[in-house]
Amino acid sequence: MSNSSEIQVENLAYIDIQHDALAVFDDVEQNVVLSEDIWISGYQIGETSIHGKAKVRVQEGGGSELIAREGVQVERISKTNFNVSIPKLSIRNCSVKFPKQVINPPYTKKTNLDAPLHINSLSLNPKKPHIVIGGPDGYCKILPISLNSKEKEVELKGHVGDVRDVKWFPSGEVILTASSDLSIRVYGKDGINPRTLRGHTRAITSIYIIGIGKTILSSSKDGTIRLWDISKSEEIQRWLIGTTSRRSIESMIIIENPSCVTALGLDASTEERVMILNVQEGIWIQPFSTTEKDKGWFIKTDESINSQLISISNKNDLLVCGYQNGLIEIIDLVRLRRPSQEEADSNSSITEQKGIGKIKRIRRNESPIYSLHLIQQSEFDYNLYIGTASGLPCCLGIKPNQDQNTFDVQVEEELAGWEAVGIETWDIGSDGSVWCAGGEGGVRRY
Repeated sequence: MSNSSEIQVENLAYIDIQHDALAVFDDVEQNVVLSEDIWISGYQIGETSIHGKAKVRVQEGGGSELIAREGVQVERISKTNFNVSIPKLSIRNCSVKFPKQVINPPYTKKTNLDAPLHINSLSLNPKKPHIVIGGPDGYCKILPISLNSKEKEVELKGHVGDVRDVKWFPSGEVILTASSDLSIRVYGKDGINPRTLRGHTRAITSIYIIGIGKTILSSSKDGTIRLWDISKSEEIQRWLIGTTSRRSIESMIIIENPSCVTALGLDASTEERVMILNVQEGIWIQPFSTTEKDKGWFIKTDESINSQLISISNKNDLLVCGYQNGLIEIIDLVRLRRPSQEEADSNSSITEQKGIGKIKRIRRNESPIYSLHLIQQSEFDYNLYIGTASGLPCCLGIKPNQDQNTFDVQVEEELAGWEAVGIETWDIGSDGSVWCAGGEGGVRRY
């Protein structure tokens, strides 16, 4: 097994394009102006950045044309899609997409000094064209997402703290929400709140609906995972996370696939699910079947990363970790198996585990990785959606490289139309549409 010092970070080149470029095209095509420049920049750590321009001008016979210069090449494929090449950074025909739809939820600032709406979480209704969003100070709404819909939004009242997580139940009729005000609430799609669950003593960070929704799980900064009976509004089981002291839980992933449970070194015939927890200094793995402290285990972040873990995402046997310094780590789940006694005594990291399993580290820039959303495209291919503190969302393609025990990663799409604000949350529609939101308050569909 390689030592941590031998794992190199691959620096990926990326593109930033003027966030309101589509408005420039509209102005030219409507003859508001005859021509106007938009800017396109390319970056890669260790390389000289490229700052090019493209002139948008009226085309004979109607419409507009693009004339790129200063080191960039741009082709408009459709109203919202572009191909961009920057030869000096080896960027060739990179797909750059602007949103097909932007929803700006109603929001009134308390004072002029307040920031715009900051959306912490969103969830698409699995049955109907609605989305639920959670934001600051109890802000929570159901929004219609059909174009030209005449439906009105539904306000979900009750929370007084930041709404940190929202989920639709599989029926599409009921919503689960969690807040920093220490409560979990159940709402009907009409906005009625029939049940409220209380018990956590610090902010609730994640919720998970088990099956059709008779029971749910919640994680909290109080260092506990709790299992709730929805019909009785009662806590029925509790896990204390940490051995000598409680560990604050920033986010939670639930593993239920038997092969993935096995990859973690557990018996899938007796262990129906496993909880993977972001506890900032690393990852805590907690089997569902027992609440005994010594049955869970901790794997610390490798010292060479030198940064705090702030986001995680999982799909089948792959886990992705995002760090405060912009680093992204892609690992096989098998690397999270329970350490041997020797490894446990030495407080080993993911990298230092002496098992099999691929690992890859990448970075686009040094902006903190606020959000990750991993989906599986085929048996071996994955797409990873990334949101950072400074915007610049993108989709990366991930493929296993068995020969070198790593992953091959490339930029599939740059998702444009954002200013330099944090992107906090993602969801993917059944039609393949990509939804994200964050610090600007708008919900964008790609």
